[in-house]
Amino acid sequence: MDPRGVAVSGERILVLGAGIGGLVASSVLKEELGGRARVTVIDRKTHFQFPPSYPWLMLGLRRPDQVQRSLGALRRRGIEVVNDEIVSINTGSRVVRTAGREFPYDHLILAMGADLVPDAVPGFREHAHHVYDLDAALRFKGAIERFEAGTVAVGVARLPFKCPAAPYEVALLLHDHFTKRGIIDRVRFEFFTPEGQPVPSVGPEVGAKVLGFLRSKGIAYRPKLKVSEIEAERVRFESGETILYDLLFCVPPHRAPKAVVEAGLADETGWVAVNPRTLETRVAGVYAVGDVTALPTPKGFVPFLPKAGVFAHGQAEVVAHNIAVRVKGRGRPTEWDGKGACFLETGRGQSAFVRGRFLEEPPKVEFYMPGRTWHMQKALFEKYWMHHWF
Repeated sequence: MDPRGVAVSGERILVLGAGIGGLVASSVLKEELGGRARVTVIDRKTHFQFPPSYPWLMLGLRRPDQVQRSLGALRRRGIEVVNDEIVSINTGSRVVRTAGREFPYDHLILAMGADLVPDAVPGFREHAHHVYDLDAALRFKGAIERFEAGTVAVGVARLPFKCPAAPYEVALLLHDHFTKRGIIDRVRFEFFTPEGQPVPSVGPEVGAKVLGFLRSKGIAYRPKLKVSEIEAERVRFESGETILYDLLFCVPPHRAPKAVVEAGLADETGWVAVNPRTLETRVAGVYAVGDVTALPTPKGFVPFLPKAGVFAHGQAEVVAHNIAVRVKGRGRPTEWDGKGACFLETGRGQSAFVRGRFLEEPPKVEFYMPGRTWHMQKALFEKYWMHHWF
């Protein structure tokens, strides 16, 4: 029986992770297969949270309840939801072990995302803020409310990181916020990153436009800097340079989840290698989508596809459909097209928009300058996600 009391027979499909990729994959699988398969989602969290809304949360433009939903809602679709820590993945015996149970599987989808590793940078946890989870965004909100004057430093600790536009969006939104508060004349901005240009994955032309947005606000841009240590009021870099700050936002280092690495599923990049069109790993019956993957783009603007929820969404649809075709023994498999898009909030109720086909050689990218229409489109996209999938 599935959670609705409907009889289930046949294949056991495990989805590890209930972020964007896991949510889409499990929902599409259940829609296409119904009672032909048992679909189980495992995640330590009890709620799905919508990361694109975290910058609005940090400014008090959203409440926590507006950007999260209970994963228990998936049970109404017949999806089994397990809230537990994933301890190990044994691809030889086809068993996933959590802190409390063992789960045999016939098909496995890795959608566990990237773990945040603030302790990889000494002093990060004590001194830096970020918006890469809900609780951190709320803590940053409090720091923003208390800030009155001084230097705001915004930056990136390590590559790669998910949502390449996020730190740039944070810098521009903070500038707009302090302008509205009437204290911008007492605020200085510094932006630091290991990248050679803003948002390098979308190419030099778009990067130049984003750099122009920063410079138009008087935000100093310091590329090719890798953080070595964070102290109270000072960021140190491997080059020996330093930046002084009074308020610090920094994207924390990312890494693949421990269970994925210990299972031998990560390659020399530290992430899971996949077929870029089918998202199959080197292990039969195991797929990976979203941030946990390392997807080469040999003729792209950067060596690997950036980590972004929009890619996880499209990849999950392909994987779920193709598994359903195999289970049913009929239908036509499909391939991922490499399409992606991203909003970049620039303040004053405006947003820029970029979209592209990132598996083409070279990638085809279109950029749209900031406007209120794109800002409203992002708000509508948020509403779609929080209602359609729940």
